[in-house]
Amino acid sequence: MWRFIVVLIAAVALFAPSPSGGGTAAPELAFSRAGDIWTIGADGTRARPLLRDAYAPAWSPDGSRLAFVSNRSGDEEIYVARADGTGVTRLTRLPGPDLSPAWSSNGRRIAWSHEAEIWTMAASGAGKQRLVAKAQAWHEHHSPAWHGAALVYSSTRASAFNTELYRVPAKRLTFTKGSDGVLGDDSMPDFSPDGRRIAFTSNRDQQGEIYVMNANGTGQKRLTRRPGDDWAPDVSPDGRRIVFMQLPGTIWAMNADGTGLKRLTRGMDPDWRPRPR
Repeated sequence: MWRFIVVLIAAVALFAPSPSGGGTAAPELAFSRAGDIWTIGADGTRARPLLRDAYAPAWSPDGSRLAFVSNRSGDEEIYVARADGTGVTRLTRLPGPDLSPAWSSNGRRIAWSHEAEIWTMAASGAGKQRLVAKAQAWHEHHSPAWHGAALVYSSTRASAFNTELYRVPAKRLTFTKGSDGVLGDDSMPDFSPDGRRIAFTSNRDQQGEIYVMNANGTGQKRLTRRPGDDWAPDVSPDGRRIVFMQLPGTIWAMNADGTGLKRLTRGMDPDWRPRPR
């Protein structure tokens, strides 16, 4: 009997889902909560802490590494760690805040916002270069999203009081006027896996909502219509789901067409983990 139980336990362990960093089979996300980074299953279960003093997680395209922001050095810098939270390496050492890391499609480079300009660097932290500079003192460039050769970001280059989406170097994708006639803000873009669509946040209708559009800026469509502000959409690796955060700090998931809304957990900055290759 004891031999049977031992064999049974071994079999269960063999086929049980692996935790982060072990080749997980079940879809999962990273997110921020109370100044730390956590992971959670796409069904809202298995939440667990991963990294202390960290936020703004961004999975590498192969799901093996996680870029994030931390002020553990006294300044907001970009770091990278293995999927299990080990091997933390600091990538930036520039004065001023470094925010919003985003991986290139091949995992070789990272884009981020430094001092409200868009920069890129090798995934090792080498080869830093400014990609989008401020043409005016009041310009602010943030929230880069990368797919193939296309890099989209939010910018105030049209007006200090109006944030729109642009494609590098300066091709404007959104021209927002809210339903009340006041200019709205479009920001926090994220590409679909095939690069054909972009999810983003807009407050053109008096509050933050999740929208989608074609990668060239056409076909804009509103997905969420609920009380409260919805921000920071992230499209799943298969393109079927979108997660986002509702202020002040709740993570929701929905189908890519806006149906099937489900609350997942408390937190911010959700980011889908690609299935490890």
